Amino acid sequence: MADVKKPAAASKPQPSQVEAAVAAGKETVQTVVKAGADVAAKGVEKAVAMSQEHVAAVVKAGGEAFKNYEDVVAYNKDNVDALMKSNSIFVKGVQDMNKVLFGLAQKNMEDSVNATKKLFGCKSVNEMVQLQGEILKANYAKTLDESRKISDMAVKLAEETSAPITDRLSVAVEKVTKPLAA
Repeated sequence: MADVKKPAAASKPQPSQVEAAVAAGKETVQTVVKAGADVAAKGVEKAVAMSQEHVAAVVKAGGEAFKNYEDVVAYNKDNVDALMKSNSIFVKGVQDMNKVLFGLAQKNMEDSVNATKKLFGCKSVNEMVQLQGEILKANYAKTLDESRKISDMAVKLAEETSAPITDRLSVAVEKVTKPLAA
């Protein structure tokens, strides 16, 4: 067989060289870790300081807006009262509108029965056509009046229902903006 030559053995590093390289690498890693920890600690300290400033500002604004727990409870009670009042106004308004709508439906039914009786009483086609034209005009005018009445009631109900909540919203805006303006 052919002579296989073994490559020349590379010179082995001396144990002291390996130990020195490991020590240098360890020292480099420790330096990097320490620098990263210092940067992180400074970042955390800065974030905590900023958070403390923000919390202090909110507490100051909140403290001025609501001097104590009783003020907060009273404020929330007033909000609930306004909501209940608004709901009560809305329910009554819807009941009133339903009464009006029921009355209109009943009146329309009576008018339809009367119109039908009149149509059956016609003696000629011309008389029937003329009566239908009159009924159509009357129904058109009545529909416009009834629609206007219902629309007016709905607008009034919306205004009355929103008034208590709008008042509370004004109080809330005043409580929050007053300390910030100072």
